[in-house]
Amino acid sequence: MITRQRIVTVLTTTAIAYSICSPTQAAGLVGAARLQAREPATDDVDHSLQNAIQVAFRADRALDGIDVAVSSHAGDVTLSGTVRDAAQLARVLQTALSVAGVRRVDNALAVANERPGDSA
Repeated sequence: MITRQRIVTVLTTTAIAYSICSPTQAAGLVGAARLQAREPATDDVDHSLQNAIQVAFRADRALDGIDVAVSSHAGDVTLSGTVRDAAQLARVLQTALSVAGVRRVDNALAVANERPGDSA
């Protein structure tokens, strides 16, 4: 059940994110806030899936030093944060999709040093 407090949290996060971040980073923060508004972060299945993805990231040496937050709800995963380059972005997405239980990955990641309008 979505409570008034969860609605306020999403709205507040949205306002703050768009005022202090780039649009890509703000979209990631808003996506994570929306996922948390749907269900409490303490849901055991979602929490286990988030942990499994983080463990997979740590096990891959090519992903050393990444700054990626993981949110999940019923197998739908949102990744937000910053990666070094397009190759690392692809590796992060591939790694997350390879974890058992992941149905879909929403990419809210920013590529470091990518200028607005650039695309990979």
